[in-house]
Amino acid sequence: MNRQIEMVVLWTLVIMGFLAHTMADVMPAFWGEQIVTMPTPAHSCELIAMMLGVCYTLPVLAIFLALWGKHKAWRIIHVLLTFIFTALCLLHMLEWIDEFNPVQLTVMPLMGLIGLILFVKSIKYAREKRNTEVEETENDADENEDTDENEAREDANEEQTNDNEAQATHGETKESEAEEYTNTK
Repeated sequence: MNRQIEMVVLWTLVIMGFLAHTMADVMPAFWGEQIVTMPTPAHSCELIAMMLGVCYTLPVLAIFLALWGKHKAWRIIHVLLTFIFTALCLLHMLEWIDEFNPVQLTVMPLMGLIGLILFVKSIKYAREKRNTEVEETENDADENEDTDENEAREDANEEQTNDNEAQATHGETKESEAEEYTNTK
């Protein structure tokens, strides 16, 4: 499977993991129990904006970079996004030290594992593409040299053909002149 497709699938799993994480946090509210986080009115906009940025915008940007980011700078930004995601997942799991939440036990370890796999694959992708680009550049240079050599050969062959045609025409003229000369005598 293409490394780009693998990364897109992993980022899609990240988005699904965020959805599962959110559902696990909110589900107790359906039974009248307290949910994990209750934002205060002063911090609700900031919390929603941060979660929107982390849960949706970061993976979508990373998917765009994985699919269409061909330059080295875009691949490095992709690696940084995977690092940010992985670090946030692992730091979020540290919250279990203070307060263990068994509901998150199924979601967070998988999210951390997906983050680590994604980080390693994105580093390999960044390195692989750089080597491929160098090979493509070398191949393009070789093709350009071959094209120049082929054009020079074609020009030389064309000139030789023109010379041969001119000689043939000139030779026919000499023969016809010789025949006319002998006929007149």
